[in-house]
Amino acid sequence: MSYRFSKLPQSLRRFLRQRDGSATVEFVIMFPLVISMLMMGAEAGLTSVQRIALERAVDITVREVRLGNLGQNTSHDAFRTMVCDNERTRLLSNCEERLLVEMRRVNGNNWGFLSQQADCIDLADEVAPVTPFTVGEGNSVMILRACYLVRPLFPTTSLGLQLPLDGSGMYALRTSTGFVNE
Repeated sequence: MSYRFSKLPQSLRRFLRQRDGSATVEFVIMFPLVISMLMMGAEAGLTSVQRIALERAVDITVREVRLGNLGQNTSHDAFRTMVCDNERTRLLSNCEERLLVEMRRVNGNNWGFLSQQADCIDLADEVAPVTPFTVGEGNSVMILRACYLVRPLFPTTSLGLQLPLDGSGMYALRTSTGFVNE
């Protein structure tokens, strides 16, 4: 018996020699890592599904614009309602409250595309950004950008902590598409 153990009481020496519970130590170390990875996977999966739903709903609604089925006086709110009424947006909660759409004509002379990313609604702010919205006429090249706000499922996981959040604790899913009106 070593010198350092000889000075300890008998019951404490017995306790230090026991091997019971060694698997518990491994579990305590690995459990948070495994659960964190599962939570990040669920977050990434849900984000991907929501983004696909947003892109598909926007594409279906843009098809109506391309074919000329929408009137020239269609407003931003009417277009947003059309996007949110799509069956694919069932996964997007409060779609009309969180979705901001921008559609504008691209100038054919200089082909100046938009440089910054699409604006989003900040639910913490009472003023919603005003975005240009024109349906365009026949044979005009158009660009549409949409931004939808999503609340993270697990904001404290490392994936949730890396997402850029706005003032209301949400992050933006953005999509854009270009098309020519027929």
